Amino acid sequence: MNSVVQPAQNRRHHQPQRLGRPDKPDNGELVLIRGLPGSGKSTMARVLAMVGYEHFEADMFFERDGAYVFDATRIKEAHAWCRNHASAALARGARVVVANTFTRLAEMEPYFAMTSNIKVIEASGHWQSVHGVPEDKLLAMAARWEALPLQALSPEQPSPLRL
Repeated sequence: MNSVVQPAQNRRHHQPQRLGRPDKPDNGELVLIRGLPGSGKSTMARVLAMVGYEHFEADMFFERDGAYVFDATRIKEAHAWCRNHASAALARGARVVVANTFTRLAEMEPYFAMTSNIKVIEASGHWQSVHGVPEDKLLAMAARWEALPLQALSPEQPSPLRL
């Protein structure tokens, strides 16, 4: 069962929608949280981690001894690290949350091959980025944002997910 959680009018209520992908393996449960820097992705993921989800983000690759040391030349490696850890956890049947910007749909595609049990949450908060992402970079990310395709959504509406 794949579902998508669209941003709601207020940040506390999200209405999930399902994506039909029954051809994928049904191991574990995967929640993808997408949004611009400062939108609340990591905060939502930490809440899910408190209730038993394994939490991964590409940013975790850059954490060393409690400090965040970003290296743009290693961004592909960071995303591969994130995908590999998520895939391994799902193979064990774990519940997994991955919080990355996912501005392009192609960035989510490898995750959709991992399990049929996927939910996507679009974080829409407007907080300050903890990594100090410059405004011009935020604007560039916003400009390349791709919406989830509505034709993939089914009319089935499960109960609202509240985070």
